[in-house]
Amino acid sequence: MVKNLIGDKKVGLVLGSGSAKGLTHIGVIKFLEEMDIKVDYITGSSIGALIGGAYAAGGIKEIENLALQTDLTSTIKYLLPTISKSGLVSGTKVKEFIQEIVGDCSIENLDIPFIATATNIITGQEVDFDKGNLVEAIRASISIPIIFQPVIHENQILVDGGLSNPLPINIVRKMGADFIIAVNVIPSFDNINSTILQENNKQPLSTEMKTIMMKKLEWLNIDHNWIKKIFTGKNKYNVPSLKKVFNQSVNISQRKLSQYSIELYKPDVLIEPPVNSISLFDFYKAEEIINIGYETIKKYFYDNNLFE
Repeated sequence: MVKNLIGDKKVGLVLGSGSAKGLTHIGVIKFLEEMDIKVDYITGSSIGALIGGAYAAGGIKEIENLALQTDLTSTIKYLLPTISKSGLVSGTKVKEFIQEIVGDCSIENLDIPFIATATNIITGQEVDFDKGNLVEAIRASISIPIIFQPVIHENQILVDGGLSNPLPINIVRKMGADFIIAVNVIPSFDNINSTILQENNKQPLSTEMKTIMMKKLEWLNIDHNWIKKIFTGKNKYNVPSLKKVFNQSVNISQRKLSQYSIELYKPDVLIEPPVNSISLFDFYKAEEIINIGYETIKKYFYDNNLFE
């Protein structure tokens, strides 16, 4: 029935931003491949650019394997601070990670036409990579402000694509897609609020992760009690931790932009995996997150009687 629904239409896949939440994209792609649904165009923002670029380059299995091998220690390794006025993390190791997945290739030579979205932090304009080095494009698209140092590209200072277009449905339509599957991993406001209320009353981080963080950050000569307060959210008034405030700030702005994109460009299939409890840097939970994406799109197909 899916083939009958799509017919001869060109399928566009839109993978939204959302940091670790975006690992659900891998599960979605796995399901599409099982259903033998051919993707003709891909657009991605932030983590969506990483997963989408890997898929377009034929490396989706590689990124899944690497994601499943990512544990707590390796997650922290990629996020170790460096001295810079423009970002806490240089992104060198992240760039090496991307290189390992997609190799050295140009966007215009990919198996599937692909565009990655970034943002010019000076002008606020959206910057779409439809040619050039794939690693450079992905690195620019995933550059979360303050966390990662921006990417300098053609005299532009580029950061995360999620700031300007977290769900680039319009771009894939311009590419020629007339049947669009969009994956939005930014939780709704209601879900954001309920998640914060639930998590304010528990420890967001495991004892293992806190111990590793303390050891990794010793060289910064920062008071451990201060670090602990940031990552546990324990405080006199039970207000959200710095980590949670940052997550919430990102979610609010990106959710509004995503909703605008959905309402304006109306994808044929909209997948919104339930990833409210997943934090921005929970990459070490890859198996769980990938499975959420797979089960969500599978349920969508069942609920809408789309199986042949």
